[in-house]
Amino acid sequence: MSYQPSAYPPPGTAYPPPGQQAYPPPAYGAPPPMAGYPPPPPPPQESKGSNDGFMKGCLAAICCCCLLDMCF
Repeated sequence: MSYQPSAYPPPGTAYPPPGQQAYPPPAYGAPPPMAGYPPPPPPPQESKGSNDGFMKGCLAAICCCCLLDMCF
């Protein structure tokens, strides 16, 4: 039994009509800078050869352990 209801009309033309786009393509990239404002500063450069933060953290941990060892 192949009953097909006739509640919906058959599709006529596809959306959007041929030759048109549904939406314009997206614009890529940053907008141009506003007039009268200086350009934003470049992001800071991190030095890759310095382990100063790592050394300070290690020395602080060692000092903390020594102080706790002397107190308890």
